[in-house]
Amino acid sequence: MMLYVHKVLTRLKIGRFYLVLLLAIFLPCFSYAHVTESNALVVANSKAWKPFSYLTEDGEPAGILIDYWKAYSEKNHVRVEFLLLDWDESLRAVEEGKAHIHAGLIYSKPRDEYLEFGAVIMPIDTQLYLATELVGLNIQEALRGNSDTKIGVVKGGYEEYFITNKYPDIEVNSYENNELLLKAAARQEIKMFIADEQVVNFHSATSNVIFSFVPVMHLYSRDLRIAASESSPISIGALSRQFENIPHSEKDRIINRWTNIQRVYPMYLLPLTIVLFSAAAMFHIFSLRKTVRQKTKELTLANKKLLELTLTDPLTKLQNRRHFIEQLSRYSAGGINLTLMIFDIDDFKSVNDRFGHICGDEVILSVANTAKKKMPAEVSLARIGGEEFAIISSRLTEARARQLAEELCIAIAANAVMIDEHVVKVSVSLGCAFYPEFDSPLSLADADALMYQAKSAGKNCAVFQCVRRDNVAPLLRKAE
Repeated sequence: MMLYVHKVLTRLKIGRFYLVLLLAIFLPCFSYAHVTESNALVVANSKAWKPFSYLTEDGEPAGILIDYWKAYSEKNHVRVEFLLLDWDESLRAVEEGKAHIHAGLIYSKPRDEYLEFGAVIMPIDTQLYLATELVGLNIQEALRGNSDTKIGVVKGGYEEYFITNKYPDIEVNSYENNELLLKAAARQEIKMFIADEQVVNFHSATSNVIFSFVPVMHLYSRDLRIAASESSPISIGALSRQFENIPHSEKDRIINRWTNIQRVYPMYLLPLTIVLFSAAAMFHIFSLRKTVRQKTKELTLANKKLLELTLTDPLTKLQNRRHFIEQLSRYSAGGINLTLMIFDIDDFKSVNDRFGHICGDEVILSVANTAKKKMPAEVSLARIGGEEFAIISSRLTEARARQLAEELCIAIAANAVMIDEHVVKVSVSLGCAFYPEFDSPLSLADADALMYQAKSAGKNCAVFQCVRRDNVAPLLRKAE
């Protein structure tokens, strides 16, 4: 009997061993399948970076970058999920493969070691802020570490990289995100900090807390770019091109949504006024009016800057397509001596394919800067597409328009671009339509057709035509 029981127990132990072994082999497979069955593109960013990216009180992602990626999702039929963390954690999430893409960040050499950067989303400006009680402090001496003033930054943010490299002697206090940084400033834990101008403007316009800091030094202007880990299977080049599917009107709508900030007046204002009225009524009224004027001015400037983003190309700082089309529509009633030019960078796709998207941006910038130098004051220059530019003027003669078109082609061809120790020759094909007079709405069709004639003629040249007719052809290209 004892022998029988011993055999049964032995078999149970062997069975249990095989069960554990099978679970050890297959359970990770099931877990892996659960992770990889999702077809969503996981996009990481900060959970407290208003107005760019943050979590609402309900835990929902919101902000300018969030809306951009939602628009990308809709236009490209790609399901997007957001992973919003503290800033440094969001970088690690992309590096470690927990997220496919970073929604938007500034390029730096340390980040370039593990990230591949793509399309420009929008520009940002960053300022050094100082407590009003310290206005008059020698900022340069403080930045050199010759004072007791510490400087607050976001841990892992570009501002931390910037300040520790340019001013290594100043003592730095790092905070996990922008919200904690601004709260520390409001509590006067720090007297000086670095933050994006748009972030502080948004905080000042929407917070009920008195924020006694002023900008004292503009530190830098940089572009926010999308990025992916260098080991990621996601093609950052293809994803950047997919961003072109978002209409300019949709991008404008996103910016406008975050431009129209409603001012919320502090709750303490009325009771504080009543308490202090008997002792200092006139002084209080004067101070209140001054504060309201200052806040209104700050909010107006913030809204103006965000509005400018809707009319400006973020990469070249030229007019964008929307602004150009608005200018063109002003001539719909008819007129005389109108010049329209369109020019396109020759073989631009081969530059992108060979050197990458960021180097392609350098070529676009080089062409834009050369064109700006050649343009007289009476000419408007815009970037209306990826590598396509347009010019409009009503103050050029026929001879001057022809001369300017030819000079522009020559100037761009003479200005080679250095990329990774390679000299890249750049040229454009240009179409120039000159209208001595017209009496109906104009389009880009004539200049566009002339540009393609220049392409067919061997590129790197300008094709000019004086268009003499009463009725101009209807639009072949419509503004997005």
